[in-house]
Amino acid sequence: MGTIVEFTGAELRLRTAVGTEEAIPAARVVEFQTRWIPSHEAGRVARSEGRLDDAIAALRQAKRVEARAAWAVRQIMADLTGCYLEADRIDSAGDEFLGILASDPATRHFDVVPVAWRGVALSPTMETRAVAWLAARSAPGAVLLGASWLLATRRGEAVAALEEISRSTDPRLSGLAAIQLWRTKIVTATPEDVRRWQAQLEKMPPDIQAAGWYVLGEVLARQEQPQAASLAYLKVPILFRQQRPMAADALLAAGKQLEKMSQSRQAADLYRELVRDFPHLPATKEAAGRLDQLLPAAR
Repeated sequence: MGTIVEFTGAELRLRTAVGTEEAIPAARVVEFQTRWIPSHEAGRVARSEGRLDDAIAALRQAKRVEARAAWAVRQIMADLTGCYLEADRIDSAGDEFLGILASDPATRHFDVVPVAWRGVALSPTMETRAVAWLAARSAPGAVLLGASWLLATRRGEAVAALEEISRSTDPRLSGLAAIQLWRTKIVTATPEDVRRWQAQLEKMPPDIQAAGWYVLGEVLARQEQPQAASLAYLKVPILFRQQRPMAADALLAAGKQLEKMSQSRQAADLYRELVRDFPHLPATKEAAGRLDQLLPAAR
């Protein structure tokens, strides 16, 4: 019991009831309990209900008024990062995450890193921001984000940046860069590539693995391995549910693979889960349509 003075990716510093300060390695911290300020709690509730504008407003207020310590503000910023990504405000999500990195380079919040997991059409505002991230050579985290979102439009520059980051001594940055480079080989990957990538992925820090499993699912789906693809996709919503837009896309993709195997009932179960748990995300509309088509066969 005590008061958390600081909580970084390296250690938790705790002030005990008798006034002494104890440092605990972050890797040894399994769970902690605290009370969040009302606006932070309100933001989390609004997000869980899909009221993203309300959630963002409440969390931004919480970020302004949270007075305990930097670690508590970083937790709010992590929640904001997720909200912005769900709202398709990728530029704001990236800036918020980079603010966390600036405060704590060893951050324990890499599990919300807003990298791309598939190709998407970028708004002019988002593309401008991604270009600026890519140009920030002194900030590898920013370069990584920019390269991940610009692989389709600035492929050569993005690949070169990712290849450089893949040699980083930080296993989180190097691992994320490697995963992004796999995206450039989805069409040409061989079964040996898949085996090698999966072995690499399983050795990466767990908090950065989500996009890797999604990419492996994409590769296996292209190789007409629906069972293996569905299992790879499902790693995302099962193990990395805090990456909510990615988890929603993965549920939809896994359901499609189950349909290929004529497993209509199982596919319908995934679509129901998607509609129930992620009602405000783009994947939900397609899942609802597929569910309507499957209902007679899934009963």
